Amino acid sequence: MHSKNRNRLSGFSLVELLVVVVVMLVAAGYAVPNILNFMHMARLRGTASDFSGLIQQLRIRSVQDNRSYSMYINAIAGATPSTAYVDLQQTAAIAAGDPEIVLPTEVTLVAAASAPATANLSGQLLPAGTPASVGPKDAALASGTPITFSPRGLPCLPTAGICTGAGLGPTAYWAFFKNTTTTNWEAVTVSPAGRIQKWIYGASASAWSKMY
Repeated sequence: MHSKNRNRLSGFSLVELLVVVVVMLVAAGYAVPNILNFMHMARLRGTASDFSGLIQQLRIRSVQDNRSYSMYINAIAGATPSTAYVDLQQTAAIAAGDPEIVLPTEVTLVAAASAPATANLSGQLLPAGTPASVGPKDAALASGTPITFSPRGLPCLPTAGICTGAGLGPTAYWAFFKNTTTTNWEAVTVSPAGRIQKWIYGASASAWSKMY
C-alpha cells in the first residue's frame, strides 16, 4: 500500500514542468542577445586583428625584398566578399601568392569622412606638433591611398608604386571598420614610425580606445 503511494507521488506535476520551461525561456531571452552581441564583436575584432596582421606582413616583405609594396582592398571594384591583399606582384589586383584576408560580410570598410571622432584618433596617433601634411591617409579606399611601406619598413607615399623623394617623408595611415548589424567601430592605424595599432569605438563612446 505504501509502495503504491510512493510511486504515485514520484516525478513532477504539469505545473512544475511549466514553471521550469518558463524559467528556461526567460533565461534564454537574456542570454541570446548577449551571445549575439559577443559574436558580432568577435567578428569586428577579428577583422581588425587580421587586417593589422596583414599590414605587418606587408612591412616585413618590404624590408626582406628591399622594395616598396602596397596593400589594397578589392571592395573598391565592388567585389564580394571584400578581400584585403598585399600586392607582391605589383599589378593592383590579387594574384597567386599575394597574402590576403577575407572580411566578414557584416563588417564594412568605411571612409574616414564617415567615421566618428577622427580628430580624437588623429590626436592619439600623431605626436603633438606633427605637421598637418603628415595627417593620416584614408588607407586602401577608392578615394584614398593604399597602405605602402618603403624598403626601410616605414610607411610612405608611392609614385607609380615606388616610394622615392618626398614620398619617403613622415606618413601615417588609418582604416575604419564598422559592423553593419551594430554601432561599434574599429580602426587600424600605422604611425609615421611604422607602429601598427588597433582601436575600438563603442556605441556610447566619445573617444577611441586602444586594443591590446
